[in-house]
Amino acid sequence: MDSNFDNENYWNDSARSAFNFDDEGAETGLKSLIGLESNIDSDRILIGDTISEASFDNTTNALNLSINSIISEDALKMILEEQTLDDRLVSKGASPEDELKLLRRQVQSILYVPTPTLTVHKFLFGKRVSLEVYKSLSDKEQLLDSVLESGCPGDAVICVLLFLERTLKANHFQFLLAKRSKALHHFISFWKTEKGEEVISFLRTLGRHVKANLLQLQKAFDISDISERKCKLVQLSNSFVPNSPVTNLYNHMVQGSIKLLEIIENHHNVLDSKLNINSTPIEVLFACCRKNANWKDQDMKSSISPYRVCVEQEISSSQFEWTALNERAHAQAYADLDLIFEYVPTWYPMKQKQFHISFSVSLAILRLYELQAPTSVLYMFLSRMTSTSEKLTLAKKVKCTKAIIDALVSLKDMDQLLQLRNTLPERSEEQFYCDSAIKNAQNKRWTTESIKLNF
Repeated sequence: MDSNFDNENYWNDSARSAFNFDDEGAETGLKSLIGLESNIDSDRILIGDTISEASFDNTTNALNLSINSIISEDALKMILEEQTLDDRLVSKGASPEDELKLLRRQVQSILYVPTPTLTVHKFLFGKRVSLEVYKSLSDKEQLLDSVLESGCPGDAVICVLLFLERTLKANHFQFLLAKRSKALHHFISFWKTEKGEEVISFLRTLGRHVKANLLQLQKAFDISDISERKCKLVQLSNSFVPNSPVTNLYNHMVQGSIKLLEIIENHHNVLDSKLNINSTPIEVLFACCRKNANWKDQDMKSSISPYRVCVEQEISSSQFEWTALNERAHAQAYADLDLIFEYVPTWYPMKQKQFHISFSVSLAILRLYELQAPTSVLYMFLSRMTSTSEKLTLAKKVKCTKAIIDALVSLKDMDQLLQLRNTLPERSEEQFYCDSAIKNAQNKRWTTESIKLNF
């Protein structure tokens, strides 16, 4: 179609004024634009990557869909029931029929008790719910069970629990919660901050002494003053029921916490200024290891001795050795590692020292290498490894030449041993050690495996 609109000069001509719908001549231009648009195939319009709405099949057969394909019948029924129970106020100017419907609905909500299912539906839709219509104990119990089983949010459960607490006798309310752990958990979580002591007393009334002790312990650890917290823990320890396995366990934990607070309170300036009321037993142990001057004897008299702290706080051997390893490595006091991991058995003083470690030797080697420990320290731990192949792999990783040589000698791999010797610096300690190892390996002809007896 030939038109001025197809001419590029028409659009670039500055003499042409902008299109204005208020102009009298706009009708002609508008008809021309409509004519252009009518020639475009509306079924093939593409806007970017999106197909236009005209390309969809909008026939009657295509739109003849059942509502059940979109929403289930139960969900639709729930929505309709919820809409019929909507208690919105009628706006001003409403017809008498609407006012009559509202009055009927209000009377019905007072005289007739709705089923718990309908009330749960209103909770799920976030609607206002009046629980005063539930009068009998059985109706209230059914309401609580329905709310718990339906998966309603916590605020709906709390709303029902507060209603039951207000309208039931104390023994009836306690009986309902005693049989429903989930409801009891919601109730405790809601009140434990504002009414902590009442909740603890309530739990003891229900016979939940363990839960009550845990809440008391939590409240004690929330105290920020060290003297006040220690006093509270002492009171808690004295209130525990004796001869009970669970309370004895908690009492043991409380006693350990009291001793830990005493160390922090009395030796705060000596150990570490960073220690505070919330410091963990491992942090206190690390500070005690830093101040320990005698690793040869396991001192149990000093209150800040790391060995005594481990006993009082029930710190395992692996935790103690790992903490001591890290602290001594950070302090570069590597000579103390011999005293920590090697000891003389007390039952046989004439026997040589024994190496003992409660965790993986390879883990200790990698940690020492990460902390840039000397090669001699790494070699001490590598020499304690029992697996030669693992020892060779780890020695190569931490670049300990003497351990590599020992592993190759144990494996009787002379080829790699000779290749290693050629890579070592001339007249270095490692080269002399390698030459000695090669010489000893070559001179050792007679072994147990090579001996043969001829009769």
